[in-house]
Amino acid sequence: MSIQTITVRGAAPADTDTLAATLAEAFQSDPVLSWCYPDVAARARILPTAFRVILEAAIPHGGVETALGGVAASVWVPPTAEIDDERMVGDLATASEQYADRMFTAMGLLDEHHPTHREHQYLFILGTRDAWQSQGLGTALLRSVLSGCDRDGVPAYLEATSERNRSLYERHGFETTKVIRLPDGPPLWCMWREPA
Repeated sequence: MSIQTITVRGAAPADTDTLAATLAEAFQSDPVLSWCYPDVAARARILPTAFRVILEAAIPHGGVETALGGVAASVWVPPTAEIDDERMVGDLATASEQYADRMFTAMGLLDEHHPTHREHQYLFILGTRDAWQSQGLGTALLRSVLSGCDRDGVPAYLEATSERNRSLYERHGFETTKVIRLPDGPPLWCMWREPA
């Protein structure tokens, strides 16, 4: 599949269930979410609901994109978005069941290290279903937003949750600014990208 043939479009509320399932599959073995939800069966049950909460909060702000009928998705938080963080975190706590404290710890760490010195596009999540990985979908989703960042002079920020993801983001101009670590858990790479 050629990267030029991949069509990326904005997600609509009707896409929520499909994209929640896609992201749940993509992150089932993710080191950070495995730390948040250490029981494999509980993680498989929790993730679709948790991603549905995130998508429902983000889609109205226009930052969610998808490719190939929902087999890949990205969740960006534009600089102007005003997401109801308290409601979203409360709903995530409910979805997280007995692991709510772990989720709060992870979200608190992200919030503590999130840059506030400049407005930026924030890539919260990017994921592709297992059978479709390494076929250019992540690149297509990244380019869709990063081309606008370059055009408008807007930087971008994310936290990579694995070495593989970090390598993808480095290929698209992101640089690691710091490494943070969950308590007795895996690292996250805070990554910043200046517009080209």
